[in-house]
Amino acid sequence: MKQVLPLVEQLPPLYMDLVKGREDFTPKPEETRQLIKSYYGISRNLLIKFKDDTIDETPNLAQVLSSESAISSMLDMSIRLLPGDHGLPLQQTLPDVPPAMADAVNRGSEFLANLSVGTPWETVAKEVSNTLGVDSPVVRAEISKDVDTLVDVIISWMASNSSAKLLNP
Repeated sequence: MKQVLPLVEQLPPLYMDLVKGREDFTPKPEETRQLIKSYYGISRNLLIKFKDDTIDETPNLAQVLSSESAISSMLDMSIRLLPGDHGLPLQQTLPDVPPAMADAVNRGSEFLANLSVGTPWETVAKEVSNTLGVDSPVVRAEISKDVDTLVDVIISWMASNSSAKLLNP
């Protein structure tokens, strides 16, 4: 309950935004910093910075949490650097595809790419081919390894303090 309460306390500002008619929930960086300073109340945090992430703001977030947030005095923050990019947590590890199926998908995606040249669907057709294409076992193995590393880091971080939290009332 102690861990859920800070999360619940963050809901009223979001509700008030809805009441005021706000439809866009992509705050500007300064607005995000202000919201963190005013409302963020989770003291134990894991920040993950990905090596190939071109939109990463981990250092900025770490600075705001550690020096400007309401919980900075009791902050327990861990930062991990991992392979991958911003989209890695959204990746799925795909099973190996039989060569005949990969070939059929490649031919179908080439046909679709030819039909969709100059449209947004061209990118989708190329992605299908890239996902199941010739190099896919190597790509899938790399993505699978990176996803496994991410999962291991998160599980390790969650377990690292769970016993201490359970012992303290």
